[in-house]
Amino acid sequence: MKEVGYEQIATVLETWDAARFGSKDFDNEFGMVALERLFEIQPRAKKVFGYDQGEDIGKSHATVHATAFAGLFDSVFQMLGPDLEFIEDILRQVGRRHKSMGVSPSFFPYMGQALVHAVEKYLGKSLTAEQRVAWEEVYDSISNEIVKNILQ
Repeated sequence: MKEVGYEQIATVLETWDAARFGSKDFDNEFGMVALERLFEIQPRAKKVFGYDQGEDIGKSHATVHATAFAGLFDSVFQMLGPDLEFIEDILRQVGRRHKSMGVSPSFFPYMGQALVHAVEKYLGKSLTAEQRVAWEEVYDSISNEIVKNILQ
C-alpha cells in the first residue's frame, strides 16, 4: 500500500470524526450520499447494484452497500498507522469481493469523487482545500490497493 503521510492521515481522521458525530445514522446516510453521487457521475455503476433488475432491487442493494461502505472506511481509518500489513490484508479481501461482483476498476476514481462529495456535504464550507487533498490522497492509496487485487 502506498505510504500516506501522518499529516494526511490525521487530517482525514479529524474530518471523518467531525462528519461522523454530526449524524445519528451516519453510516447509512453518508454511504447513500456517496452512492447517489456515484450514480450521478457514473450511471453505469448502477448495474453493479442491481438497478438493471429493477428499482426496488437496486435500492435494496444500495442501502446495504451504503452502510458497508461507511463501515469499511471507518474500520480502515481506525487501523491507519505504521503497520499497514493488516489493512492490506483487509483491502485484498475487499478487492477479491469486488472482483467477484464484477466491479470495474474504472469505477474507483468516480467513487473517490463521490466520497469527497459526501465529506463536503457533511462538513460544508469548513472543509478546506488542504483537507480535500488529504482525502483524495488517502482514498487513492486505499483504492489502489483494492484495484490491484481486482486486477489479479
